[in-house]
This record gives sequence, structure tokens and C-alpha cells, in this order.
Amino acid sequence: MIRQHPAEASLLACAAGTLPAAHSRVIRVHAALCPACAAGLHAAEAAGGVLLEELEPVTLAPQALARTLARLDEARPEPAPARFDLAALATGRWRHVAPGIAMMPLLARDATDSRLDLIRVAPGRALLEHGHEGAETTCVLRGAFTDGVGTYGPGDCVETDPALSHRPRALAGEDCVCLIATTHHLRPQSWLGRLVQPLLGM
Repeated sequence: MIRQHPAEASLLACAAGTLPAAHSRVIRVHAALCPACAAGLHAAEAAGGVLLEELEPVTLAPQALARTLARLDEARPEPAPARFDLAALATGRWRHVAPGIAMMPLLARDATDSRLDLIRVAPGRALLEHGHEGAETTCVLRGAFTDGVGTYGPGDCVETDPALSHRPRALAGEDCVCLIATTHHLRPQSWLGRLVQPLLGM
């Protein structure tokens, strides 16, 4: 059973297109697993459409049509799959970063300084304790973890902010696999964390 959901403000920002692409991807994957959040996201998108229809018409700026047509060929992030499929998400290669811990970069840092990664942690293994310089959005895809604040299982969506310092640990059973969006860098709490941080790019 899914117990943790993104905040309503995050769903609204995702629907409005104002959330960084990496965080939006995590929320849409969660929504593919969570009927309640899928309905909330759909309602927010529908409300946005109604608001657009009620706006007074305005004269287009010069060259607006030409600029819009030119953007049709721009590369855009791949949309999240309609249903969760780890094989569809795992489009890169796993990098072993510590015993029992591997990461797969999916989206490189963008203009908002946000990135998207998959992380796989063996049962009982823990990440180094760390804080955050910006927002982090996590969706558990497989297995479960605890971080001293809560325990999270498949489908749970966890949002953290710079005030939180934690040490996620995978629970017994199967590997814990999470989709994680981070803005800015992690803030390691130990000398070892500060030593390996540049190697991870986190």
C-alpha cells in the first residue's frame, strides 16, 4: 500500500510545467503507480486548461509563430512511462559507487541544477549520512528503506528539503531501487562523504 505522496503544491507545479523536469519525472512515475495522485494530476491539468480558455485573447508578438514552429524540433525529455516498468526507466548503465550500492544517471544537471538518477541498494546497506542543498524527490520502485524519519515501500513518494539530514538504509529482502531527483548538491556529514562526493557528482 502506498502511504507517502507528493505535496499538493508539487502536483500543481508538475501539472503547470513549473517543476524542474527531473522532479516532474519522479512525480509522474509515482502517479503511474498511485490512482489518487494520477487523478489529482489530471484534475490540475484540466483546471489549467479551463483557465487558459477563459483568458482574454491578446495579439501575438512579432515572429511568435515562427519561434513556436522552430521549437518543434527541439529535443525534449522523454515522458514518464504510462505504467511503471523498471526496464523502460533503466536506459543507462549501473555504476557501482560503494559495496552493495549502484547508481544509474538518467538526466544530467539542467539549467535548474537538477538531475535524475536511479539508485540500487542491497538489503541492509546504508548510504552515508547527508543533508541537501536543495529539494530531493524520491519514488521507491522496488524494495523498501528507512531513514530515521520514516519507512518507505514501493510506490511511496518522498520529498525532502535542506532542513533534513538522514542516512537511508535498505530494509531486508530484495534490493531497494529508487528514482531520485535532486536539485543542487548533497551535503555530506562525514569526511568520507566529502571525499567521494566529487566522484559521484552528487
